[in-house]
Amino acid sequence: MDISKNMKTKLNFSSEVYQQLSQQLSVLDTFRGRWRDRESRHGQYLRELRKIATIESSGSSTRIEGARLTDREVMKLLASVKITKFESRDQQEVAGYYEALEVILENYTDIEISERYIHQLHGIILRHSEKDQSHRGKYKTSSNKVVANYPDGTQRVLFDPTPPHLTQP
Repeated sequence: MDISKNMKTKLNFSSEVYQQLSQQLSVLDTFRGRWRDRESRHGQYLRELRKIATIESSGSSTRIEGARLTDREVMKLLASVKITKFESRDQQEVAGYYEALEVILENYTDIEISERYIHQLHGIILRHSEKDQSHRGKYKTSSNKVVANYPDGTQRVLFDPTPPHLTQP
């Protein structure tokens, strides 16, 4: 069947059928407009949720390691994350964590969880950390407990990660 011939054929409808078709097309057009509006709003909500989650996750995860930036400071830093020189170690850690999180969020469908990829993510996390250049993307060789030192001289371990001898292959 030749479609071009059928396209040239004029359809004749009664006025009632034409009116019903027009009403149905109007309903479909209204639905399409509402659907696009909803998609747009949901996309906006998802982008906002991702932004909030990124800020809170970056702040919380680096605070476990001893960083002191508030979520507001993290948000301000991430708004200008294209900075190449950071003022503090806290900022270096947040920027690296943010970049690794972005890599994960943008590529999660293609990421194969492997030792090699985890080392790559570790390298991204420590990319801006001047202090950590020597072990970036490698297994740790020393303990990295997070300890609080109090004015009376006492100490308290806040975070005790896996010891180095248990991280080696």
